Amino acid sequence: MAKYGNKWKSFRRFGLSALRHLGVGKEKLESIIRHECMVLVKCFEDKDGRPFQVSRIIQIAVCNVIASIVLGRRFEPDDPDFKEEIERVDRTFQLFLDAQPLNFYPALRHVPGFRGMFREWMKMYHKSGQWYGKFIEEHKETFDPSNIRDLIDVCLLEIEQKNGSETFVTEVTIRHIASEFFDAGTETTATTLSWALLYLALNPAWQRKVQEELDTVVGSNEIPPYSRREELPFTEATILESQRIRTTVPLSVPHCTSSPTSLQGYDIPARTQVWVNLWSVHMDPAYWSHPDTFDPSRFLDDNGRVKVPEAFMPFSTGRRICLGEQLAKMELFLFLTSLLQQFNFKLPEGAPEPDLAGEIGATLLPRPYNIQAISRKK
Repeated sequence: MAKYGNKWKSFRRFGLSALRHLGVGKEKLESIIRHECMVLVKCFEDKDGRPFQVSRIIQIAVCNVIASIVLGRRFEPDDPDFKEEIERVDRTFQLFLDAQPLNFYPALRHVPGFRGMFREWMKMYHKSGQWYGKFIEEHKETFDPSNIRDLIDVCLLEIEQKNGSETFVTEVTIRHIASEFFDAGTETTATTLSWALLYLALNPAWQRKVQEELDTVVGSNEIPPYSRREELPFTEATILESQRIRTTVPLSVPHCTSSPTSLQGYDIPARTQVWVNLWSVHMDPAYWSHPDTFDPSRFLDDNGRVKVPEAFMPFSTGRRICLGEQLAKMELFLFLTSLLQQFNFKLPEGAPEPDLAGEIGATLLPRPYNIQAISRKK
């Protein structure tokens, strides 16, 4: 975990500035997401109502949003290097839980069992670095400071403007930043969407309410602009409930005490790692009645407006709150509304009851399930 110091603060400021520069929360980025929404809808249409697994298809769509932001380009699903990078992201998140002791005791990398995991992790790290390095070289050859295309260009601009003076941005850190964006920006959003579709298929009455709201407010001919989300409170509430009932990152990211403190009689020294159990917060009956029940109305007040309780924190809390929160919110809204406008989602006839416990790694993934996307236009 990076120390909360000047270097971390600089990195955080740079990340936020870069996202603003690239149009996060604005029409420029929205157009990128809307394009991937249309591609995703076409993929679902091609299934022609047949049962299929949604996770990988959604992951590719979300990953292409990140690719457009970071690399300035998108990829076809069958691109071999792109497929390999997605598989690396998957494996990284799978390894996270088993390899966690290495964060506390780095010497374990020499112990059998952990040694293999460490070597695999480093191999993936270097392979990924080579992939991003190729794009960095291409960007250096075509870089134009008056035409910033993507995150790599933002990093190159930072290096040029500092012109040898102190900056934490180097070619190595560009690779690291790109990898972080792909890892954190793909898996979490794609997983939330996969959970949302599963819960909506299991709760057709809630699904119809979202569709009725979309039909009434925006119709079915265009994806609703993100700026109109306040006109779609039930849709927003459904997204929030999907984030609550299956918290994508149950343990959030590690925090750290900056000074000695005490909590309920326990003395906690400075520099102690603190993990926020978001799963516990989101499933606590003291804050959520019947927490195991999918109920979007819990996020609506008596007037039908969206209310966000203090105990809702899917993007974590504190100074390490998710850097990509605004991007994720836009993606969740646009992807989910574009799909629900066009399709009714149901589980295949006779299919076994899906396992809602999920599979835990760095994220809480839904176990593989089949779903049918039935066109609403037929």
